[in-house]
Order: sequence, then structure tokens, then C-alpha cells
Amino acid sequence: MPFVDALTHLSLPMLPVAELVRAALVLSLLASLLMFFRPLLSGLLRALVLTVRPRTPRRQPSAGVGA
Repeated sequence: MPFVDALTHLSLPMLPVAELVRAALVLSLLASLLMFFRPLLSGLLRALVLTVRPRTPRRQPSAGVGA
């Protein structure tokens, strides 16, 4: 059993490092997906804003005035 104890003793300090590497990989994957789909996401956000708060139409000048 001394080999198993030595292996367990050596692998315990590496566990937090492995979790940090995994978390960094997950975050980088999420960031790359967000950058890839950024145009789609910004379009969806603009559509949502226009749905909640529509723009007011601009007043058009009358054609008969000053012509």
C-alpha cells in the first residue's frame, strides 16, 4: 500500500490545478462562442429593444410649404 499512499499524496495537490484548468477552458469556450455569435446576439437584442420600446416615426416636411 505505500505506492497507493504516495500516488494519492501526489495527486491531491494537483486536483485544484486541474479544476482551475477546466474552469479556464470552459470560460474560454464560452467566450469564443459569444464572439462567434456576436452579430446574431446583437441583432436579437436590438429586436427585443424595439419590441419593448418602439421608435417614434419622424415628422416629414410637407411638400406644399415653401415650394
